[in-house]
Amino acid sequence: MRVPVDCKQIKGADPAAAQFRTMGERMATKRSICTGSVCAVLLGCATFAPPSARVNCNSGQCNVDVHIDNCIITAPDVHVFQSTNIFWNIDQASKQAGYKYPNDSARPGIWVKQGPLPPPERQNDWTYKLHDNNQDKGTFPYGVRVVKGSAACPDLDPSIVNH
Repeated sequence: MRVPVDCKQIKGADPAAAQFRTMGERMATKRSICTGSVCAVLLGCATFAPPSARVNCNSGQCNVDVHIDNCIITAPDVHVFQSTNIFWNIDQASKQAGYKYPNDSARPGIWVKQGPLPPPERQNDWTYKLHDNNQDKGTFPYGVRVVKGSAACPDLDPSIVNH
């Protein structure tokens, strides 16, 4: 069934060129609007880790703060400009909330995913250390893993960038 559209209700429409829409076309329009609304709601509810500022390592020691909120890890890309010891420290607020690095050598808290860098060493529940001699230039992804009690949070995947 074709139904005429009232051109007076459509801003800028030409009554002489009246459009007709089938019931199926009207239903398709309603479905599109409904689907778009559902997608907007779902995206609004999605949890995304906020971007972190990068950390520049220009000296022999570099401290990287790791923050966790509602099991969402935030840690920056680490840009290294000379030989340095990088320390990943879980911040005080996250410690007080009960987050720590896992005590599991098979599933460490900080690890280099690929590249020539040595494996980071666990110092304690809240600190990892890596000596980066900065001889190999490039971008090397690393992983961050934390736990709260026996529950593991989703891993984060920033990078170490050797300049």
